[in-house]
Amino acid sequence: MNKRPPSTANAALTVLFLACAAFFASGVADPALVKVPFLSWALGILAAACMAGVIVAAREELILVLRLGPACLIAMLAIAAVHLSSHGALYGYPSSPLFLLYFAAVILYGTLGSASQWLVVLGSILGAEIGSLVVNGYFNVFQSPDWLQLLAHRISPLWQPLAALVISGLIPYFIVRQRRPAASARQASPAPAKTAALAMGPPMPTPVASPAPGNSKNLLMEPDTGIYNKSSMDDLLSSVVYFMSRNFKAYSALGFVYDEVNQVFALNSFHSKSHAINNSIAIPLGKGLVGRVGVEKNSFMTGDLTMYPAELLYYTALEPINSVLAVPILSDSQELLGALVVDSPDKHCFNEQHKDTMRRFSVLAAAFITNVRMRFEQERAARSFQIFYEASQKFITALRADQVFEVLFSMVGLLTRAARMMLVTFNEQTKRGVINRIVGASPELQEGMEFPINAGLYSYAFTKRTIVNMGNLPSYRGKYYRFLPNEGRNPSMLSLIIFPILDEEQRILGLLSIESDAANQFAGETEKYLSTLLGNASVAIERAHLYQKMEMLASTDGLTLLYNHRTFQEQLAKEIERARRYKRPLSLLLMDIDHFKSFNDTYGHPVGDLVLKEIAQCIRQSIRVNDIAARYGGEEFAVIIPETAGEGAMIIAERIRRTVEQRAIVSLDKQLHVTISLGCAVMPQHAAAQQPLIDASDKALYFSKEHGRNHATIFTPDMLK
Repeated sequence: MNKRPPSTANAALTVLFLACAAFFASGVADPALVKVPFLSWALGILAAACMAGVIVAAREELILVLRLGPACLIAMLAIAAVHLSSHGALYGYPSSPLFLLYFAAVILYGTLGSASQWLVVLGSILGAEIGSLVVNGYFNVFQSPDWLQLLAHRISPLWQPLAALVISGLIPYFIVRQRRPAASARQASPAPAKTAALAMGPPMPTPVASPAPGNSKNLLMEPDTGIYNKSSMDDLLSSVVYFMSRNFKAYSALGFVYDEVNQVFALNSFHSKSHAINNSIAIPLGKGLVGRVGVEKNSFMTGDLTMYPAELLYYTALEPINSVLAVPILSDSQELLGALVVDSPDKHCFNEQHKDTMRRFSVLAAAFITNVRMRFEQERAARSFQIFYEASQKFITALRADQVFEVLFSMVGLLTRAARMMLVTFNEQTKRGVINRIVGASPELQEGMEFPINAGLYSYAFTKRTIVNMGNLPSYRGKYYRFLPNEGRNPSMLSLIIFPILDEEQRILGLLSIESDAANQFAGETEKYLSTLLGNASVAIERAHLYQKMEMLASTDGLTLLYNHRTFQEQLAKEIERARRYKRPLSLLLMDIDHFKSFNDTYGHPVGDLVLKEIAQCIRQSIRVNDIAARYGGEEFAVIIPETAGEGAMIIAERIRRTVEQRAIVSLDKQLHVTISLGCAVMPQHAAAQQPLIDASDKALYFSKEHGRNHATIFTPDMLK
């Protein structure tokens, strides 16, 4: 590393560069220098080259010339390039296409994280720009009576680029500054390994130099749920592996972490004299020497590898390895956590004492892995609790089932990596399952698709009301199918989990299925978290159904299930307003059951209620989708007919009359028949407001009753007489 120059030389060079920058910014030398072709662009290229040098120096952790020297030099070159390319356009701020050099310099030194360097660059550039404007009279407005307004007018176009310069360095500076403590902690990570190793028993040989962590990979945990980033302790086993390498003078020292879900040993850290280490290796359990150690959970040591058929697997090229020592990493409960390996080209390099030392290293590694997993579990639990809390708050405000499912789908995405989610319900009429909602890409499935509840994974979840969890869906093809035997396949979907949605009485409301493009995505704790979330959602769904039922009871007649009188008045008011706005006709039918009082007296009120239900059903069958039927009161009914004048309304009225007349009502082995009388009025032809329209329909109804009943009549003005 280069020695830092004395502080006096540092200060002198800094002052020299700043003076040169001020000289260029003043414009004194512009008349002579602008005559040199492409001088400004040459200075710009030189400034860019210096920036590249600073980046390389920072990457190699070297000091380039001075601490503040490069900063001042780059600032001076950038200022010179900008002002020489302006060609006198001092008031067109920013005045040069090379103005981007300012941003590049400020961002560069902000990213390096040195306050002194960044502030010197920023101060030099801002001072040069402001000083140049002052020297060239840009602010000479004080002699004018409106000098304050003129000054504000001059400053207004300047603050935005100047503020952008400050922000462009401020943001990366503080980002880098916040990350530095974490980086320092990672560099010091080998220290605890040494302390723990000494506490375990006889002291191990300690290297004099500071440990330099070798290549390392992330510690594998359970399948990534999408909630957490990987641990900041990526080099968890580096310290252990480093000390193994130094203690055994090994050719290669490696630390593997066991992934229980995928049943592989993933290389986490290594130190090796070889360039042929496969740093992305994942060795299956039982394969090679490392896999064999995992199966047997015993140490393995050999001084002549040629005597064993098992392969090392972690080299990409043939290496002359003869001695190998490998030990499993086991928890206190003998759970397999990983493996440690050292090897050497020398024969019979390791002995029983070395094996005992490696066991000590494995105990230390087991403690590290266990602690990190406990930390992961704590973070996972805390994050899950936060998600459950947010979900519960959103479930409270979701008053409809579709709103509950929107919340559920969004929260599932926070808990796990979901490529597609589906809501499946049961059609009581067809006795088949229905795909009610799909979230995510679904080329082979469509909403509304029905399937029989007799076979398949979804049928099984329906009938057994149990969770179905498939960790590797393609491996079950030919043995199981989801909906239909000949259904389309989506090869990108690897994991599938199906949850039954149950109410408090354990009746099934539907199914929620989640699919992922990663294998074994819903194993372990993920299934438990999703089950907890779905339990909260089930309560919200049942509450939403209850709310919808109460809402329906408030707006409908309990006997006929048509709108009640209050809702009828509200709907009629809305349709009248719409008819006025769009200048369209609106018709209203009022109808009454003929001789209903004597019918009740003859057959009793239970039969009368049955008649009301049957007539309501006849009305529903006879009207259009957009028509609105209601029970007006007692034995009276009403139908609002939008977008229809008198002729069309009378067609609907006649259809209702005939349907009622032809309907046979079966009660006590008797077939009863009733008739109705109807009156019709049209807006704006017969009335211009709500109550006059009802009165006109009522007049037409009574005209029908007074002229023979079982008749439909449209209102005429002479009915008012």
